[in-house]
Amino acid sequence: MQDSTNNQHAIQARMVASEQSSGELLSVDQLPSNASMVNVLGVDYVHTTDEKTGDLYLTTVGYPYAEHLNPDSWYEPEWFQANRVRLQGTSLIFAVPTKPVRGKSLSLVVKYSRVGERVPIDTAAIENLLSCEFNGPFEEFALVEELRHGRFGPPDLRIRTQLPLAIFVPPERTQPSQTGRFQWRIANKVAQHPGVALDIMRQYIMIYRWIPGFDAWQAHGMDMLSEDEVRKLNVRATEDMKRKGFSVLDMKPEHIIVERAESDGLIKENGRLKYSIIDYELMERTGEHWRELQTRRKQKYGQLSSEILQAGDDTSLAPKPLPENLHSTKILGVDYIHGWAESTGGMLWVVGGNADLFDFFLPERWRTTPHLRLIEDRETYLTTSKDNIHFVWKVSQVGEPVRAAAFGVDGFRAKAHGYNSPFEEVAMAQLLRRHGIPAIIPRAVYSTGHRSKLDLSLFDVSRYRNHASLKSFDGEPALDHRRNYITIWDYWNGSEGLDARGAAPVGRALNVVQAVERGLLNAEQANELVAKYRERLASASIDVFRLLPEHILLSLDTEQTLTRDEEGGLCSCLSNFQFLSPLAAPAHNT
Repeated sequence: MQDSTNNQHAIQARMVASEQSSGELLSVDQLPSNASMVNVLGVDYVHTTDEKTGDLYLTTVGYPYAEHLNPDSWYEPEWFQANRVRLQGTSLIFAVPTKPVRGKSLSLVVKYSRVGERVPIDTAAIENLLSCEFNGPFEEFALVEELRHGRFGPPDLRIRTQLPLAIFVPPERTQPSQTGRFQWRIANKVAQHPGVALDIMRQYIMIYRWIPGFDAWQAHGMDMLSEDEVRKLNVRATEDMKRKGFSVLDMKPEHIIVERAESDGLIKENGRLKYSIIDYELMERTGEHWRELQTRRKQKYGQLSSEILQAGDDTSLAPKPLPENLHSTKILGVDYIHGWAESTGGMLWVVGGNADLFDFFLPERWRTTPHLRLIEDRETYLTTSKDNIHFVWKVSQVGEPVRAAAFGVDGFRAKAHGYNSPFEEVAMAQLLRRHGIPAIIPRAVYSTGHRSKLDLSLFDVSRYRNHASLKSFDGEPALDHRRNYITIWDYWNGSEGLDARGAAPVGRALNVVQAVERGLLNAEQANELVAKYRERLASASIDVFRLLPEHILLSLDTEQTLTRDEEGGLCSCLSNFQFLSPLAAPAHNT
């Protein structure tokens, strides 16, 4: 990107960069033809992508230095090898200058993200070492920007950090083994934990502006700070961070930068030592800050969810202007807001027409939160997202061959039908709800960024063929046999969604089989409930290839009894849509 290409945008970006503490989201015009604006976890980026140079995400602070941050200016192999300096620490981190641009070079700190890696044992003592994890690159930048803008805590307290300039994703991918062992075993691993990490085939490199100075421990070695002063500075920095709503799990003097004064000693402000924090991969919000943020986010989600339910079961709202990185689309009659999940290279389709819901379902919000497996023989999990919202996510079985023998009398019909695609499951849930048949609320479809190289002979290809007309916004197939798919649903436990205040309904879901095992229902009552759903589905012209008692949810109230409606009937809900189909299937919409 050249300044001459877009002077107006460069001027606007510089203006925003000069007001770094404003916290305003950026709205820019006239981007270069190869660039687009994206917003990930509240941070605006100018995103460029190229098959040869990879993906570059420039923050609004970094955009004025676009030419310096172009990978050719610092990552070109000969330049990078000759000019980089490895910095101390357990992570892979370098200081490197850029090539001169119009006579000026920029000093960078280049950090390779360790997201998904195990936190090393030699990290300073951490009480929750076994559960802590490295931040992803977009999560780290979001936290750094939040800390820099300082909205939480005392307004007169500012924590200095490195300036986050860009995230660079090189184009190179790890070449996996092409053996049969890879095809079966690695595919199973990816299916078991889709979305748990970033695109595991690519590196993520964070680029920060160099801060002049040296760390507190080096200052001690230079006789500029005593050991006691170093300890007190570390305590002060830890307490300042806490007051601003953050903690670093391994805070240590090596992460605190001080600067020599022109006269003598170290630079001070208001009589106190001036310092900056430089390590963020284990930074997190404090409990108080986290609860406040969760409350606001949950209330926002509850309000949006309530509006959607009131607007009708088609979940579409009055059209609103969409951010540049999001698109509206309709698949099998269902409205979606559709866009990239930038952190994984995957794609996300959020049900409905409200773009404000999109970031609630980004994989960063739920991919690593603790989850409970709900169904023994299927990848179905209950989790509480980072916004403190209960979701159920299910790995789609589309493309897996149906084993007729395992399905009993309906086996050959089920095998001929095959597993519904994730888009068919969502469309079916919406159709049932329009017919007044209780069904859990679908929220999103996510496809992982990792693309396998499995042979098509391993798949039931029927869905990929009859979905061939369904396209993503980039023209690629919406249903791709190389990707894994996850559907995300509301957690139904006797009531729907959250109210406008973000309050969750009281109760706990269990399926009919579990109710029988607990003695809450007898076998005859269970069979009657399944028969009732079969009749309701038939009356709605829905063909049922397989319907089992575990596909029907019931609810336990606070007294541990089954929840009933005003007429005394059991509150129940259908939760599986893999083997349902309209008798007169509609044409596939794009």
